[in-house]
Amino acid sequence: MRLFFQTIFLAAMVVCTSSTAVANNEKPAWLFVQTASGYEAQGSSLTIPYEREIFAFTDRPNRQYRYLNAHEFTALWSGGDNDFSQDPPNAVLTWVSDGEVQEAEIELIGAEVNEQGRSITYEIQVEAGDAWPAVAERVSLFIDMR
Repeated sequence: MRLFFQTIFLAAMVVCTSSTAVANNEKPAWLFVQTASGYEAQGSSLTIPYEREIFAFTDRPNRQYRYLNAHEFTALWSGGDNDFSQDPPNAVLTWVSDGEVQEAEIELIGAEVNEQGRSITYEIQVEAGDAWPAVAERVSLFIDMR
């Protein structure tokens, strides 16, 4: 019986090691989070104050993380091959309204820095979610590059 469990354990280790090797050869998928005290929306534009750096991270097995300033982040829409202008990222926008967290799924078509680096204005397309007000508080934008 012991030999059986050792064989199963060894087989599981081989599978995990091979999938890790495959994952290590792939380009990492980055996720981004921007938080702010509020936002302003008008038509297909969403402006979020740039109050702290944007946090970027990858998934396991080799977790990486970075902090991006507003200019570094918006440059992802004009960086060349496979940039966000060619394949816009999906995002979930959350905000607090009447003490309740609301959310909407959006696609980020474009982004630019405004007010001398104090805000980022996104060109968006709403995919699904709650009806959103023109102004909201306690905002988080969760961005998925794939």
